[in-house]
Amino acid sequence: MSHPSPDPLDDLQADPWALWLSERQRRSLHLPDYRRAAVLVALTVEADPRILLTIRSGDLPTHKGQIAFPGGSLDAGETPVQAALREAEEEVGLPPSAVQVLGELDDVFTPIGFHVTPVLARLKPEALAHLTLTPEVVQIIMPTVGELLGLNVVREIRTLPDGSRIPLYRYPWQGHDIWGMTARILHDLLGQGPAGV
Repeated sequence: MSHPSPDPLDDLQADPWALWLSERQRRSLHLPDYRRAAVLVALTVEADPRILLTIRSGDLPTHKGQIAFPGGSLDAGETPVQAALREAEEEVGLPPSAVQVLGELDDVFTPIGFHVTPVLARLKPEALAHLTLTPEVVQIIMPTVGELLGLNVVREIRTLPDGSRIPLYRYPWQGHDIWGMTARILHDLLGQGPAGV
């Protein structure tokens, strides 16, 4: 007697990150003068998931040498999900077929004029075998959620040119300084993520 093959949606529906995402209200931004971009916030499927981050080349026009999620500007007609998957493939060789998209996190913006949509996803087990360095990326790092939650996060307040004040965060992890938009997305993800992670 043959057993029915498992439905991949069963795993997705039981995923605590997918459940958390489905139960929350996403905050979107409307910034018509900002350039649209997207990043892939990719978690491995493990008890203590690792988060895919890159160290950008010092030769790039923006965010040189910074720690970042794979991502970049949306091409004409692209959705944030399409852009995040395309950029991840271009930057670290991650094929879209090795990624299970869970949904979009809260939009963020950068002081230099980017309106960014983070796309939360799970890396399928075969994904790690595809990761490669490209001219845009000098190193791939993968801290675990538990490691980041255990850090003493530095919080600062920055006053923007319009007088508004925003919090900034820094995650000092294994000699690396994770800051800026990447740290803000991590702070939102780790501070609001599913209970028990």
